[in-house]
Amino acid sequence: MNRIFVYGTLKNGQPNHFRLMDPGTGTTLFVGVGQTVEKYPLVIERSWNMPCLLHVPGTGWHVKGEIYDVNDEKMKFLDYFEDHPEMYTRTVILAEYTNSKDTKCSDSDSPSNAPKSKENKPNTRSECWCYFYNDRESVRDLPHINVYDSKGDNGLEYDASIDAEFDEDKNHSKREEKKIVFIFIGMNGKNCNVNILALMINLN
Repeated sequence: MNRIFVYGTLKNGQPNHFRLMDPGTGTTLFVGVGQTVEKYPLVIERSWNMPCLLHVPGTGWHVKGEIYDVNDEKMKFLDYFEDHPEMYTRTVILAEYTNSKDTKCSDSDSPSNAPKSKENKPNTRSECWCYFYNDRESVRDLPHINVYDSKGDNGLEYDASIDAEFDEDKNHSKREEKKIVFIFIGMNGKNCNVNILALMINLN
């Protein structure tokens, strides 16, 4: 399993959490609520109100988020969804468990209410994969926050239209997987000449 730290729209209660938990793209297990050990600048860019964590250690705040374990299939999906390494780059960071529910995503069914194990006791640290936004120059002057909420007091609700192209590409890939190749082999007497006819049939 691969351990990840999420700080934005993939958190519980946020617009893309369903993508993280979708069993059709792999396995996801909640580990705990935590924060980055180092300070990083977390900003909300203004084109789609998208949360962007910048790899500038020592600047900003200890960013709050959630820690999950995912299998290789889900990790591959997340790389695709986050457009790694073009828009975001996946990097290993240190995160620590806080036992806090204050990630601006908790509700009555929040995974932060899950029983704590020895592994996720407060102040326990763990190496996690984390996605950092690449275009630092375009957002460097934006205010830093320590916790993201799409419906927070900042009034910058996430614009999900940015995901429309991703969903379209994903649906196209599913349609391609439904195509089946039929191969017919004809034997021509003793010479055993083989004739192959391949038919691509779209089952949509």
